Amino acid sequence: MTLSEIRRRKQELGYSNETLSRLSGVPLGTVQKVLSGSTRTPRQKTLEALSAALQRTGSPLVSSVRYPEADAAPSKVKEASATYAATERVYTIEDIYALPDEVRAELIDGKLYYMASPTRTHQKLAGGMHLAVANYIRSKGGSCEVYIPPFAVYLFADESTYLEPDLTVVCDLAKLDERGCWGAPDWVVEVLSPSTGSKDMSIKLFKYRTAGVREYWILDPQRQMVIVYDFTGKEEKASLYSFQDTIPSVIYPDLLVTPADML
Repeated sequence: MTLSEIRRRKQELGYSNETLSRLSGVPLGTVQKVLSGSTRTPRQKTLEALSAALQRTGSPLVSSVRYPEADAAPSKVKEASATYAATERVYTIEDIYALPDEVRAELIDGKLYYMASPTRTHQKLAGGMHLAVANYIRSKGGSCEVYIPPFAVYLFADESTYLEPDLTVVCDLAKLDERGCWGAPDWVVEVLSPSTGSKDMSIKLFKYRTAGVREYWILDPQRQMVIVYDFTGKEEKASLYSFQDTIPSVIYPDLLVTPADML
């Protein structure tokens, strides 16, 4: 398939970039760059792996990749399969450290989750949150520190889980060193994107709660909604707001944020 045919077939099947990445074995970041046109000359084996995944039939949730045209063009297709076919490989922090400087990813349960370049709206929301929280803490003479990515959070104080939240607030300064935060931050904010939505809403929600994060915000630019999770009590509380609402922080009740003002 040509690149235009790949785009058309993906749309016909209703596949997301994440689904296509999972089916083809091509890293999500590469899929996004190829389909968006930011990679002007994609490698041939990348196009072959994407084409093979789109020519399959059946459920897009199947994790293993088969290449129907293998008999017709064994040399090219087998090369693509060897490079991109889904495997049971367990990734480690060494794989994170080995990534090129321009490639960002998170490590959860032995899996790498590539992070796409943020949109302008994403940056405005993340930057607005940083400004609001950092200014508040400074005005109160607080000691908590606020970070934006790339900033490493080793969520369980080891190298098993490596995350880069859109906003990280740490009040126990003993958790900080030059590499990042070792252990659960007090407050984490994530701004959703199409490629990270399911991860932020499920996997990372569970991990943050389990690790001991006290407050977790999810900002959804597409729906202009905010979910605020309060993990400070015995029972989890979740509150839903619109971007037009003035939203109070859990750990700083007098800190009020209106996301619409950031756009």
